[in-house]
Formats: sequence, C-alpha cells, structure tokens
Amino acid sequence: MIVVEGISKSFSSPRGKIQVLQDFSCRVPEGCCLGIAGKSGAGKSTFLSIVAGLQKPDEGRVLIGGRDICSMDDRQGAAFRNRMIGFVSQEQSFLENLTVLDNVRLPAYIGRKAAHEESVSRAESLLSELGIGHLASCYPAELSGGENHRVLIARALMNDPPVLLADEPTASLEREQADSVMGLFRSLADKGKSIVVVSHDEQLLQSCDELLRI
Repeated sequence: MIVVEGISKSFSSPRGKIQVLQDFSCRVPEGCCLGIAGKSGAGKSTFLSIVAGLQKPDEGRVLIGGRDICSMDDRQGAAFRNRMIGFVSQEQSFLENLTVLDNVRLPAYIGRKAAHEESVSRAESLLSELGIGHLASCYPAELSGGENHRVLIARALMNDPPVLLADEPTASLEREQADSVMGLFRSLADKGKSIVVVSHDEQLLQSCDELLRI
C-alpha cells in the first residue's frame, strides 16, 4: 500500500515562493489503480516524483509497504526504488550505447535481481507484450517517441515491483496503443500491484479504480 500523509512542497522562483502541494494526503491500496488529473502546473508530476522518492517534501511523509521513503538517505532510497518501485517518467532517458533489450534489463543488472538468461527472457517477454519485441536489438536513437515510451514502461516493470508510478505513460501513443498499455496496467492492478497514473487523457483515466483531481 502507498500512504501519503500531509505532504507539502514549494519552490523558489524569481516571482517568489510557489506552493505546489499543500497538506496533500491519499492512499493507494494493493490492487488499486489510481488516476490523477489536473491542469498543467497543478503539481501532478511533483506529487509522483515525491512518491517515487526522487524529491523530498517540505512536510509530510510517504509510506510504501510501511516504510517511510522520505526518511531514507540517497543510497537507501535508490536501493528501495530499484526493488519496490517502477517509475515511468515523461523524460525518455536511456543509455544510448546500449540496445533496447539491455536498457530494459538495467534494473535487474543494478539490483543483481536475476541471472543473465533469466533477465534476458523477462525483458524479451515485456517488450513482446508491449508490441515492440522486434526492436530488442535496436538502439534508442533508432526508435520513434512512442516506441521509446513503451521501452520505458518495460524497464519500469523489469524487476516486477509492487508499485508502479506512471507520468503521462501514453502521451505519445495512438489510441489503440494507449488502450493496450492501460489494459496492461489494469491486469497488473488485478494481480495486486499499487498503480498511480498521471494523465491528461480523460478516456484513459476512466479505466482507473479511483480518480483524484489536483
């Protein structure tokens, strides 16, 4: 379960202090897919980044599996994320000198979670499930934006984490592809994962168990 308790976050700007989140709380039980909607600048991506442990709130805490990720140091947080959290960001960050297959395998390699043959098999399976298995030997620069976005989703699922956080996961996908990705997320929630999806796509968010507007 994800438990967010009273988080607040502000940033400094030339215009002064900007309050992005104020005393924000929510819960995402196991087996629940939570959709988050809101206007640009409302704090959706900041919220997701805090839940992922990539930013710390000014106040409040985030519990994942009963552990407060806000109290972890950088090393503890990185190890915890690798094991417990799959994060699909809007930024398409890859190691350009590695193939698509090896980029997807990175979380298993970093976490020493699986033997080489096992990680290759899982990465190939994820890519196939997302409709891009034929691109495994290509390099990220050779793929379209939509194809690379599906590579990010495969990489986030590589270690089979109990929590999946996705920031606009279908932004560069066509309707059929977006529905397929959401179908995958739904099946993962049905298997007990806690999933949070941030999106401007109202049709996509209708498939979530709960919808929260920021």
